[in-house]
Amino acid sequence: MNPIAHHVICRLADSRVIAPTPGERRLVARVLLEKCRGRQLLAFNLVDTHLHGEIAESRACCGELVRRFELALHHALCLEVGFGQPEIRPVKDQRHLFNAFDYILRQSDHHGLDWDPCLEASNLPDLLGARVLGIYSAGSVRRYLPRVRRQDLLATLGLSRLEEADGPLEDVVPAALAAAGLAEIRSRSAEGVTLARAIVEVVGDRMPVGRLADLLGVNRSTLFRLRQRPVDQVLIRAVRLQLALRRARPSVGNVCAA
Repeated sequence: MNPIAHHVICRLADSRVIAPTPGERRLVARVLLEKCRGRQLLAFNLVDTHLHGEIAESRACCGELVRRFELALHHALCLEVGFGQPEIRPVKDQRHLFNAFDYILRQSDHHGLDWDPCLEASNLPDLLGARVLGIYSAGSVRRYLPRVRRQDLLATLGLSRLEEADGPLEDVVPAALAAAGLAEIRSRSAEGVTLARAIVEVVGDRMPVGRLADLLGVNRSTLFRLRQRPVDQVLIRAVRLQLALRRARPSVGNVCAA
């Protein structure tokens, strides 16, 4: 009988810390989510020295996804050493599937780490709708783990509720970058333009035009054109949920934004 899924563990050959900074951990999430697009990704989480993933695919498929991810990450982070042999463990029944899912998302607590308080190096933000890159994984969780509730996911963050917020204004850009999985606003890329439009929408008329243009690194005429563009409502919701997350956990807001 074929396993339901596989639990994958990756680490560098010398078990050193993979991504020491918040920006690097955000990049790890982006690379993994891009490589797993179109596949049944259920969960992933990077801690200090290793990354866990749960994927509802064959062993051969998981092995190929890991290979592509490790190659891309080695290049993106300019890693000094290569990855060791990955562990790919079969998940044989539904109880095991749920337990592995929960275990992976709780890795920070398991290892006593508090350096990623917003869990940006996992797909928990995507499952909550607070990041758009891996929102597809929420569909996989609904298919394979239909008993997982939003309350269960929020409990991983120590929260009982998370509702959309519009501020404070100084947090809008960091929240937007987290929602898009970016380290900076790439104003000349399609993704950057969409993100800038989302920021304009969330800010509304609560900031002087000149200050908003400076914040986005554009001139006033470009800002005017941005206001005419259609709005990505999924991204808007993600930004507002990121703002709510910072409001709900104010003591970690600066770390999340770093």
